[in-house]
Amino acid sequence: MEDPRISKELIEAFRPIVEMNNAQFRQVKTMLAGFIALQERDLNYMDEYMDTLFNFMDPMSETEMLMRQYYDYIATFDPEEAKERIGSLEDDMGYMTKIVYAAGLVAQKLHKGQTDKGGNDYFESHLLKVADSGFDWKEKVVGFLHDASEDCNVTVDDVMHLLDEEISRVVDNPKEHWYEEEWWEDWMEDIDVYPCVITHIITDEEREEIKTALTHLDHHTALSREEYINRISTNFLALKVKLNDLKNNMDITRIPESTEKDYARLDRYKKEYDILLEALHNRLNDD
Repeated sequence: MEDPRISKELIEAFRPIVEMNNAQFRQVKTMLAGFIALQERDLNYMDEYMDTLFNFMDPMSETEMLMRQYYDYIATFDPEEAKERIGSLEDDMGYMTKIVYAAGLVAQKLHKGQTDKGGNDYFESHLLKVADSGFDWKEKVVGFLHDASEDCNVTVDDVMHLLDEEISRVVDNPKEHWYEEEWWEDWMEDIDVYPCVITHIITDEEREEIKTALTHLDHHTALSREEYINRISTNFLALKVKLNDLKNNMDITRIPESTEKDYARLDRYKKEYDILLEALHNRLNDD
């Protein structure tokens, strides 16, 4: 039975924090109204005030809605920046977690029984680590699925169809407490944030971006290794995932008894990594 004294003590202990957060929320709300009225455009200046909301933001809360109002305002003068921020916000709030999990399940099923060159389970030793290295949900999804069309006798269209099916199954899961599921303890707790009740619906643009990246990452669709690497360098999502892929492939400790052939392949990976890293730097500088 719950001890009412403990409950009261907890309430009193957290009361100052709640009051401080409420005061900060009111202040930021007032500042945002001022920014809009004065047509402020200095993002660094506005972020100094608005970013404090992240200290006490929960999914689908008034705090998140206020941040979305800020991003809606940014969209009036910088639509691309606003779009990027909204995507990052939803990612941080856990709206994409079940999508990432679904991609992991597809990868697990397609690559079941496969091992890497060191004899390790391919999903655990490679795909899981490449996905974990992803900065956002799309990099994680493509990280899980980047070898599927190469190694599993399926097309990219097949992979996308399987992803859609798995997302539907995962989203419709009636369980309320996802943290009690075995999958969360097995690998997802290190991959993404705890899932929100609401799941993001992949847009046509996002779907095409993922599909294009997966196509670029299938070396069977290129005439040569050089063409393959050069083509990847032109696609931002594929480029970032391939760097994570190569970084994991360069971990020679995955192969207990390395041979000259392994070291020759490692040398090729290092050269390709440098080429793609330079391409990434050039792209970021151009942006």
